[in-house]
Amino acid sequence: QVISTPGGANVVVENNPELKGKLGFFPIPGKTAGTPGAVFTGGSDLVVPAAAGHPDAALTFIKELTGDAWQKKLAVAMSYVPNRTSLAPAVADDPGASAMAVGAAHGHATPNTPGWAAVEAENPVKDYMTAVLTGGDAEQEAAKASADITRAMNAGS
Repeated sequence: QVISTPGGANVVVENNPELKGKLGFFPIPGKTAGTPGAVFTGGSDLVVPAAAGHPDAALTFIKELTGDAWQKKLAVAMSYVPNRTSLAPAVADDPGASAMAVGAAHGHATPNTPGWAAVEAENPVKDYMTAVLTGGDAEQEAAKASADITRAMNAGS
């Protein structure tokens, strides 16, 4: 089992051609059979700097990029989940991205706070998920991740 994005799985196949057609995809399982687990959802932060020379054009670009048409195109081209679950049908023919979309429908984003940048630099969420999915004790790993997140957010603010 490999925990990866569809693009990461494609790299595995590129480096191991004998695996072509042998990999499958599924969302991270939840607590009950047939129910996906709650996963992290995230993406890029798009901003217009206060010193931007053309803020209106920058805002127009962001609106276009995050709009339905470009999100569908990017999701298909990048084998990734669009920024809204309502656009998930765009990746229905992509087994990896469609499995991620099922999980994303039960996902949660990061807190909307400036301190979160320090957390992302360390990535304790990934460490937590990897530890639990490889057999670690969920409560112990959650306590460790929580302490790491709290420390990083306090240091970054």
